[in-house]
Amino acid sequence: MQDWWILIPLVAILGANVRRFMVFQAKQRQLGASTKELEQDVAALVKAKAELTERIQNLETIVVSQTWGVLQDRGLPPAERELRVATVAHREMGPPDAAAANQQRAEQLANRLK
Repeated sequence: MQDWWILIPLVAILGANVRRFMVFQAKQRQLGASTKELEQDVAALVKAKAELTERIQNLETIVVSQTWGVLQDRGLPPAERELRVATVAHREMGPPDAAAANQQRAEQLANRLK
């Protein structure tokens, strides 16, 4: 019974270590939650970047096209501008898809035969 005074410092040391461990666990939980939030933010930013990149590519295609050049030429009279836009647009669109054209013709013939 004379050595009970040794228990007081041991309990104090153990209590301090338990407290430190609890604080550490709380910080770990907080950091874990913030990491998940950061991952979600990064995923959203990657998606937004991909969408913006696609939009920029579409805009570059429009600006580089010959139709855009004809539309921006202020020296042309309106009638000539419309004619050039029509011819340039026709060239840029390319030939129509043969399979789609055949499908459309088949549908038209089917409607006529009904």
